[in-house]
Amino acid sequence: MPQIFQMPPQMANLIAAGEVVERPGSVVKELVENAVDAGASHITVEIKHGGVTYLRVTDDGKGILPEDVRTAFLRHATSKVRTEADLEKIGTLGFRGEALAAISSVARVDLFTRTADNTEGVQITIEGGQETGYGATGCPVGTTVVIRDLFFNVPARAKFLKKDVTEGGYVENIVTQIAVSQPQVAFKLIKDGRESFSTPGDGKMLSAIYATGGKDLAGRMLSILSNQGDIRVSGFVAPPEITRATRAQQNFYINGRWIRSKLLTAALEEAYKGRLMTGRYPVCWLQLDVHPSAVDVNVHPAKLEVKFSREKEIFSAVYHSVVAVLESGDELSRLKNAPQRTVPREDNLTSLQQKLEFKPQPQPLPVERQGTTLTHRETFAPTQKAVAQTKAPVYQTAVEKPQETPVRLVKPELKPLPQPPRPAMPHYSAKPAEKSVEKQEETPAVKLPDLPAKIEEKPAELPVEPTVGPKEKPAEKPAVRVLGEAFHTYLIAEDEDGLWLIDKHAAHEKMLFDKLKSTLGQQASQLLLTPKTVTLSQVEQAACLEHLDLLEQAGFAVEDFGRGALLVREAPMYLAEEDIPFVLSDLAGRIQSHRGAENELLDELLKSVACKAAVKAGMSTDTAELQKFAETVLADDSVRNCPHGRPCVTYVSRYQLEKLFKRIV
Repeated sequence: MPQIFQMPPQMANLIAAGEVVERPGSVVKELVENAVDAGASHITVEIKHGGVTYLRVTDDGKGILPEDVRTAFLRHATSKVRTEADLEKIGTLGFRGEALAAISSVARVDLFTRTADNTEGVQITIEGGQETGYGATGCPVGTTVVIRDLFFNVPARAKFLKKDVTEGGYVENIVTQIAVSQPQVAFKLIKDGRESFSTPGDGKMLSAIYATGGKDLAGRMLSILSNQGDIRVSGFVAPPEITRATRAQQNFYINGRWIRSKLLTAALEEAYKGRLMTGRYPVCWLQLDVHPSAVDVNVHPAKLEVKFSREKEIFSAVYHSVVAVLESGDELSRLKNAPQRTVPREDNLTSLQQKLEFKPQPQPLPVERQGTTLTHRETFAPTQKAVAQTKAPVYQTAVEKPQETPVRLVKPELKPLPQPPRPAMPHYSAKPAEKSVEKQEETPAVKLPDLPAKIEEKPAELPVEPTVGPKEKPAEKPAVRVLGEAFHTYLIAEDEDGLWLIDKHAAHEKMLFDKLKSTLGQQASQLLLTPKTVTLSQVEQAACLEHLDLLEQAGFAVEDFGRGALLVREAPMYLAEEDIPFVLSDLAGRIQSHRGAENELLDELLKSVACKAAVKAGMSTDTAELQKFAETVLADDSVRNCPHGRPCVTYVSRYQLEKLFKRIV
């Protein structure tokens, strides 16, 4: 066995840094928590290149006494706990005394500090754990810590850092979380010389949410203030119609400390159970105030996880507080009176067919015509590049009362497109027909796809109905006949062997997804008449900006608009303008939780576009269009499950129906 020896302090600090310092964001967390514990009312965080080359945290707290400055960089040096009993009632964010020692061992650090009782401050410089400078300096009351060249002496750790925009996003997320948990402190974040956000420090959590998450989200939050015994639950939750694709925006705080907790996540999602679609997650900022002795914060190196001594009571407190808000009369009334999404008369399945016949080149704008169609909104114009390539005629914009009437693009020289001939439909009625109906010419039968997994063969012993005349082509399937739709969602069609049930939205979503995949890199995008500003959280914005190439492949042209906003100039031709924020937010959430290949992210983006562009359940469509749609779906064997895995089509054989109604044994 090798000889056992005690590690030198520098090696111990490097190992500790591996637990405490993962990236610039974890450095910011430790320094900002120290600033909050020092009683600061204003904290400014400035980073360059994601915080890797330069990071500065400035506060106006109490400062450090000159005689304690060197001690602060020793391992396990702290002013927050002195006895074992203090560990049972920790009321500060930091307490271990590892932060400065760990950070200074893997970076170049300058610290400037002054207390109110001293007329001059102290500066200390440490590089790689070694002190290289110390002396008096002029500085304001409080503490400023400057970190340069993180992991300069540990290149093996530096290679695991991500792009600057990604690391900057992690820093922004950390500052955002602490700013919301400490609304009495005014925070400011500066990234590469530009202010990213600032909070007022007025003590109101909603003000901090407004500053970091945007007015659109903050304005729709539902307030919670509940006392469940000695457990106080406060904060905000989003109504069920505001969801995310991941749990990234579920924010929990215990006694002002931002944490991750599977227990609180389970309680929140149980409260939303039955209110959200599968795969969607609620948004919240929930603060729990409990006695310090009821929670153990010393179970995680970065203090991101805690343990509760009364888990059932904590779960119950969160669950009942959220349920009470969601079931409140004000919320139900708000949902009932919310404006419904209007569906233009142009949106029906006729243009749905046009979408499916799309070729990867810019298309002329549709001409306004009578009838109900389910297409994208007419708020797009072709890109200048696309116009130049196709030598399309110049479209003129007719504007009437631009302050009141939306702009509509028209093409005066075009005439309404002729409708393709539609197959004659037999008339079905519950009552006998009173008048004779002239026979119509039979349309060619549509070949139905073979679905052996769904269609059951009739047993040989079953009696077979007599056929009328010999079948010339026994291999051909009979034509499908649409009988109608249930709940404006499910198409009901029949052939001579049974019933087809088709989920209108899921089937259309699968068709659009396949079309988007087949034209990858050649997506036809359309220029928005007015560039659309999309407000996201800072973390979501950073995620989108990091993957601009991915957005471009899907048909988006996006620019940074500052303060969590994106400017969208072009969008996929299938996508309605009002659905753009959802798609970008959905993509950002998936980016944050994604650990796979880049092409998988692109698939997720295309799924989101297809889902939002597809005809929605509940939209009414005439029978003739449903007939055409059913024929298209059943002729394509690939349309059996939507991109998310839900079934699009199911089949009930005549044999199953007869057995159900006891016509056969």
